[in-house]
Amino acid sequence: MRRKQELTLTLPELARRLGAQLELPAGQNPDAIILNGLSTLECAQPHDLAFVGGERYRTAASQSQAGALLVTEADRIPERPCLVVPHVWKAALAAFDLWYPDIKPAPGIHPSAVVDPAAQIHPTASIGPLAVVEAGARIGAQVEVGAQCFIGRDVQVGDGTLLHPAVRLLERVQVGRGVIIHSGAVLGSDGFGYEIIDGRGVKIPQVGTIVVEDEVEIGANTTIDRAFLHATRVGAGSKIDNLVQIAHNVQIGRCCGLASQVGVAGSTVVGDGVIMWGQVGVPDHIRIGDRAVLLAKSGIKDSVPAGETVFGAPAIPVKEAGRQLAAVKRLPDALRQIKSLERQIEKLIGEKTV
Repeated sequence: MRRKQELTLTLPELARRLGAQLELPAGQNPDAIILNGLSTLECAQPHDLAFVGGERYRTAASQSQAGALLVTEADRIPERPCLVVPHVWKAALAAFDLWYPDIKPAPGIHPSAVVDPAAQIHPTASIGPLAVVEAGARIGAQVEVGAQCFIGRDVQVGDGTLLHPAVRLLERVQVGRGVIIHSGAVLGSDGFGYEIIDGRGVKIPQVGTIVVEDEVEIGANTTIDRAFLHATRVGAGSKIDNLVQIAHNVQIGRCCGLASQVGVAGSTVVGDGVIMWGQVGVPDHIRIGDRAVLLAKSGIKDSVPAGETVFGAPAIPVKEAGRQLAAVKRLPDALRQIKSLERQIEKLIGEKTV
């Protein structure tokens, strides 16, 4: 977990640590600028470093009270002290490491944890208070298991993975290396599978598993269901927000992004690099092509081709959706025109009758 560290640096010292080029307004003494923390542009004070993440932030940057700005060459502010770098967020991560270092818990098993003797735990792993680790579980090097986590039978957790407090990994779930799973997430609950037999809903056993590949992040209170027979899968590098539901047998590709409250129904296949914005609903047994973008609140009805951006309920290509929305905005004027034409026609008919 990252914790604030008291650290005071002059501007030249910080430039050296970040590998940045220091640029100052004429006549300003670089050693007179002392920085002791990070801030947003809006909240920054004279002892803070703030980041300029692109051209749209230039106005806020010029008005910010920050002592110095972290910028690219294209976004530097000549009248402000700037640390110029090739990539702002790459350098920003280094700045976070300076002021908010990642403090690792000491290796070992907390006395209150319940660990089955048949579990395999690497000596560099950390098992937090009141955690439960069942028989056959394998926990790799430098894994952090937070307080009150549950690691079920035969679960595998890869090296360097972080489980925040109260994560539940049910039996046989496989989690790769460098994964982050936030509090309240449940991986391995039963898929929602029932058949009507003799007039009642009968539960179909869900005996598959889940495979979470390397460098995935899974948000708080997200749920991923185990497969019916084989494996629900989340591809390497994918990032899943809070409150997302992924159903049984779903296949999520590599480097996908799923925002909050997305729901993906069973057996759907999601390609690589797909983006689903908040509250997207995806039905079962369809395919979302590589690099498709599903805009917020879209209700997907059919498969989406690779590279397509869709919007609406039912979702359609975004350009078509834009034309429809524009037409809807014109409806009140169109209705007034129709009413006016109706009155003119009625008047003409009346005159002819007379």
